[in-house]
Amino acid sequence: MTLKRATRKIQLTKRVKLADVCKAAGVSKAAISYVLNDKPGVSPEMRRKIKSLMRKMGYLPTPAARHLSLARSETIAAIFQDLTAGWLLTVFRGIAAQAAESKYQLIAALSSQYGDEFKLPTEVLARASVDGFLWMDPRVRPVLVKRFKKQPIPFVVIQGHIDDPEINTVSIENSNGAYDAVRHLLQLGYRRLMLMTGQEDNVDSLDKLAGARRALREFGVTLPKEYILNGHHVASYAVEAMNAFAESGRPMPEAIFAFNDDMALAVLRWLRDRRLRVPEDVALVGFDGVDEAKGAELTTVETPIREMGMTAAKLLIETIRTPPEQRKSKHILLDGHLAVRKTCGAHLRQPA
Repeated sequence: MTLKRATRKIQLTKRVKLADVCKAAGVSKAAISYVLNDKPGVSPEMRRKIKSLMRKMGYLPTPAARHLSLARSETIAAIFQDLTAGWLLTVFRGIAAQAAESKYQLIAALSSQYGDEFKLPTEVLARASVDGFLWMDPRVRPVLVKRFKKQPIPFVVIQGHIDDPEINTVSIENSNGAYDAVRHLLQLGYRRLMLMTGQEDNVDSLDKLAGARRALREFGVTLPKEYILNGHHVASYAVEAMNAFAESGRPMPEAIFAFNDDMALAVLRWLRDRRLRVPEDVALVGFDGVDEAKGAELTTVETPIREMGMTAAKLLIETIRTPPEQRKSKHILLDGHLAVRKTCGAHLRQPA
């Protein structure tokens, strides 16, 4: 039997492995990886030789070999401060859905202590084998995010306000949504309004406040500072703020715009517990569009929360799969829309 026929017989009975190609070409696995992924590091002559050998030997890279050549774990991380709010869970579900569709595993890392916004992603990168991470933490400031630019691992900031062309971001627009909500209430004839805001230094809350004030100015309405309550974007804080307002003896507002649905739903329960009718006595509008809002007939600014999670995960995976020298960062902004239901009283009032 000739050597040529013997080689052909082996190829028909045994799958050619990456090590076989390395041995035949006299190169390392890294060199084969450069050729497979069309990366520099191999001379044109050697590249042609390796490609020719792969064709002649019938070498087909298996998924496992392909994975090794790319040095990927096919795993991404989602780093959140917490997942207690309904809209955060919806964002996470969107991430999980896109990861599954893209055949990626997903791990979650949640904050466990105050001030761990830098420690959290650092530990994830040190302990877990991930190809990239999604970062959603309102405590994180641009100066901190930019420190991770030096890391070779790609990441996407969700609902972050990072003015840096080299950092991927996916966010929901807040100002126009809040403007639409307050303008809607003013068009219905309400004038004594209340705003239930988030934390004073929270950028999302500040954007919503700016949009609300823009609508108030257009209608020539002045809002006393006593009618701007800080609910910290948390249901329990919203209830505490309403209790303190009630004890002050000031007149109840005609309408309330809460900066998220969690606070709005808590305020709705608070009003009904005191036998105040919604919307006949006090109208109410929220922001986000969580699942519970529909069941409660809550008028709210519905935002593409799940889509934001899916979009961020898709952007991250696309970035991972793109050679570093070809990557281009994106800033994606998603719009919401006002979903009019019963709590605003539109069905009872004629627009002004």
